[in-house]
Amino acid sequence: MKPFLTLTLALALCAAAAAAQEVRIGNATANDTQAAANDKFAELITKYSNGRLKATAYHGSSLGNIAQMVRALQAGSVHGMIFPAGFLAPVVPELGMFDMPFLLPGAPAAITAFTAQSKAAQVMKERAAQKGILILGFHGIGPQSFLTNFPVTSLADLQGKKIRVIPSPPRIGAYANWGAVARPMELAEVYTALQQGTIDGMENPPDIIFRMKLYEPARYYTVTEHFVFVSNVIVSKTWHDGLAADLKDAVDKAARDTIVWTDAAYTKSQQESLEGLKKAATVSTLPSVELQKMKDLAFKGVWETMKADRVRGPLVKLLSEDLARFNKK
Repeated sequence: MKPFLTLTLALALCAAAAAAQEVRIGNATANDTQAAANDKFAELITKYSNGRLKATAYHGSSLGNIAQMVRALQAGSVHGMIFPAGFLAPVVPELGMFDMPFLLPGAPAAITAFTAQSKAAQVMKERAAQKGILILGFHGIGPQSFLTNFPVTSLADLQGKKIRVIPSPPRIGAYANWGAVARPMELAEVYTALQQGTIDGMENPPDIIFRMKLYEPARYYTVTEHFVFVSNVIVSKTWHDGLAADLKDAVDKAARDTIVWTDAAYTKSQQESLEGLKKAATVSTLPSVELQKMKDLAFKGVWETMKADRVRGPLVKLLSEDLARFNKK
């Protein structure tokens, strides 16, 4: 009987392994906290599903660029992603509204807390679901400042300069207000573009710049915190809808716990990375009078444009109400 039982157990284990569903988590970055967050999401999906879902994160755009991965997610061949919400703006215009300049607090946990109570965020989730994208939650990455191959001591220094941005209308509009040229570009292309002078600079939190060594081709980091990065944890709605109820719960719990993890991870990483940048590059703070010029131009420019937009205007109004409510707490 013993050999028979051993064979039966082996066959059962093989059957269980064969039944495990492969889950692909796509990611554009590598060796930074965003990559680690995608790894954590994959780890928790596997753990909470008791191995019935076997999730793996694929980094460095190995599954395609972000636009390609989003299309694959809508189709169900990529199952999940964690990346800045603004990258979804070409598909879901409302998702670009977190990119309004000087809108949100910069600390990762504060951004997460804001999105958790935001009525605008709920509308964004509904709009995304209509496009086959299920947003399981938002979280903060941190504040963004300028990394350039030239010193920035005044707003005038940005005139005519080509700055890489994500393809989000509020960001593109803000740079037009500031006299710079916004260049949407995939992150994987930025290092070479800085080397070759295709772009003159970019914006990002310290974590991404330091860990991806983007300070090597561009040595000046100017603290402005003019935007923040809000990230979203998303899964394919087609895939999620087809899961058994307990597996849906496992994926949802994995997303919630990953978001908790990111608050602590990004807070630590942004602080450590800024200190690292101070040793590797020239770090300065834009004078307050110049920062106020940026704010004034943005509030008179892209803010008014977005308020007047038929699709985006209602979201801008909701976000303003969200912020007023959040600041009263």
